[in-house]
Amino acid sequence: MKIITIISGFLLVFLFSCTKQEEAEPQTQIAMLQVDFTTNQFEGGVEYTLKKEQDFKISSTYQAPGDFGEIQLFYGDQGQKVFDGTIVWAGLGKRVFPESIQAKETFGKIETPLSAPSNAIFEKVMYDEFAYYPEEINYTALWNAIADLEVIATYRKSNPKGKIHLFLYTPGVGVGDPQKWDWLIFVEK
Repeated sequence: MKIITIISGFLLVFLFSCTKQEEAEPQTQIAMLQVDFTTNQFEGGVEYTLKKEQDFKISSTYQAPGDFGEIQLFYGDQGQKVFDGTIVWAGLGKRVFPESIQAKETFGKIETPLSAPSNAIFEKVMYDEFAYYPEEINYTALWNAIADLEVIATYRKSNPKGKIHLFLYTPGVGVGDPQKWDWLIFVEK
């Protein structure tokens, strides 16, 4: 009986120390905001709470579409997924992760939109040496789509010099329809 009590005590100490370690890991928040490629209208987004990395970068794995391809985006080097989507040649892929995003109506607004930051703060996610991005990106239109969101005001106030990562999700390529494409904008708090 005494040995069971001792083992139970060790188990409780072990479980408590594991919980303390998990709680002690620094956390960060990442917002992924979706903007329509052709209209530059904000469509919605999602916020993630993730283990904090030293640098805010978006890494990727990419399988070019012969017929079917896919792309995954990760926060930092730890493999914390922030996006997963399929790509179809002469067809239409879909977002797999996150399964859904919050509707644009659920995002609070501020009265006075934030001024646009320098274009130098935007960084394209280069998932492949041939990653497609328009020759001229209208950063002003992209910023105007999200400049009045509370989430942007909060994140930029918390991290005013942080990079803003841009990813152009093209679920259909070859004879792809740009009206089905979306900009994904990643910011860190």
